[in-house]
Amino acid sequence: MPNEMKGQYSQFGGAIREMAIEILKDWRNSIGDAAITILDQILDGKNEDERKTFIEAQFKSTYQDRPFYYPDNNAKRSKEVFQSRIVSETFATHFEIIKNIPDDSHSEALPKAALVLSILAIDRAFRLSHNGIPPGDFSSYQRAKNSGTIIHQLFEKDENGRGRVSAQLWSRIIAAAKAYVKPQYY
Repeated sequence: MPNEMKGQYSQFGGAIREMAIEILKDWRNSIGDAAITILDQILDGKNEDERKTFIEAQFKSTYQDRPFYYPDNNAKRSKEVFQSRIVSETFATHFEIIKNIPDDSHSEALPKAALVLSILAIDRAFRLSHNGIPPGDFSSYQRAKNSGTIIHQLFEKDENGRGRVSAQLWSRIIAAAKAYVKPQYY
């Protein structure tokens, strides 16, 4: 915060809060738009029956084990969970947005919220494509708000205190997503 603003939050707080809300809304909508775009690319060339069959297959499981989490929808590739094209490309949107932020300003925490949002955005993209509903504002999607807690649990520690997603798996998930981030040119 600039020195001239210190101690004056009450005067500037509303404007800062509104700006933060707008930035978060843009971030969420960008991830939602990416999921829709990538799904459209994946479905391109499929006829109506193939599209319907593919989309319906994505919902024949729980949030804990959706087929789209895995490359080629193959859950037997469990070491590659959350590294499918649609997850990686959608998650890459987060890294694309933050790539201009200096490294020393990045949070040390794993980007769980961004991955959860990516998964929820993909889920919504499948539902929109299946039902023919226009995308609208991802930030106001109530189903995502309600399901967020369920998805977050995928990344919490289990009853033994171990993370369900190991540090090595996180590294692979992040690397898979960053492979889709456009290089920064100076």
